[in-house]
Amino acid sequence: MDIIEEFKQLVEIDSASGRERTIADVLKKKLTALGFGVLEDNAGSTFGGDTGNLIAIKEGTREGSVLFCSHMDRVANGYGIQPQEKDGKLFSDGSTILAADDVSGICAILDGVRRVLASEKPYPRLEIAFTVGEEAGLFGGRALDLSQFQSPFCFVIDSPGTLGRLINGAPGLAKLQVEVEGKAAHAGNEPEKGINAAHILCHILDTLRDGRLDEETVSNFPLLGTGNTATNVVCAKAWAKGESRSRSREKLQRYIDYFQDHCHKAAKDTGAHVITRADISFAPFLIEEDAPVLQTAIRALKDLGIEPRIEQGGGGMDANIYNAKGLPSIGIATGYTKNHTTEESLDLDSFRKSGQLIQALIDEA
Repeated sequence: MDIIEEFKQLVEIDSASGRERTIADVLKKKLTALGFGVLEDNAGSTFGGDTGNLIAIKEGTREGSVLFCSHMDRVANGYGIQPQEKDGKLFSDGSTILAADDVSGICAILDGVRRVLASEKPYPRLEIAFTVGEEAGLFGGRALDLSQFQSPFCFVIDSPGTLGRLINGAPGLAKLQVEVEGKAAHAGNEPEKGINAAHILCHILDTLRDGRLDEETVSNFPLLGTGNTATNVVCAKAWAKGESRSRSREKLQRYIDYFQDHCHKAAKDTGAHVITRADISFAPFLIEEDAPVLQTAIRALKDLGIEPRIEQGGGGMDANIYNAKGLPSIGIATGYTKNHTTEESLDLDSFRKSGQLIQALIDEA
């Protein structure tokens, strides 16, 4: 099947984090038809999903092995996608995302495998992981048992940018939360007897360092709420949720410590009780340029006449989890930009060649 037609077929299948059942069943059939043995694990049960990761393996006709990974889920607003072609790119109709993140990665892998098999040349053991719940917190990658693979590294086909972009590093992520417990009182009769949690929370956030903190570190607190349902009660509870990302584990921990200390100091002497939470969802990673996984990708790109561009990314991906587990992994771009928005697009020149890149990576394995 043509890579573009397959992309259109797959993006029109509704999918979401934890609700990947339909697209997984379609991919099972495609992989089985290509001669893969396909297993499904229990990753879905680890986060309330209805589907597990797909693990597909096809024994090779020569020595070596190569592992590819893409995710089957997509962010919100990914139902009812209607892809449109314009000026050498694919877009949605403007009312949804396009879901090139990460359907384009899935299609690139399938196209590359088909090219290898059609060439009738010897190939190494082919290993594929199509994961679930990536957008919701890398849940599929966390649950994936890497011991079933023989490959010495992994290519995660899940990065924005035109073909040639290789992601050798990505930030870690900390989920942060602050809750302020004040005291309720009648706002008209005796407001002075209350402790306004909303006011204290606003002071905490107003004086908190956020946004771009340095070249490696950012933070953001977009979710706010209170326990109030009426205006005539002094607010007794208010909360904010956010995150911090950094390519430095030390800087990430430093911001966590600062955040917790700041919240308590900003509420000091107000009478309110402050509770903070900080959970590191995944650690950052950085692959050195002389690492075999990166050098293999560089050679494959140069085989296609494409100049490699080695960059660090701004978002997390399954590669964060695999690197933390000891499996060297990098991200590879397939041509999409503005992912997670209704302006998402897929450059068709890059996308068409992404299948060729998968073939070249298999040849280099």
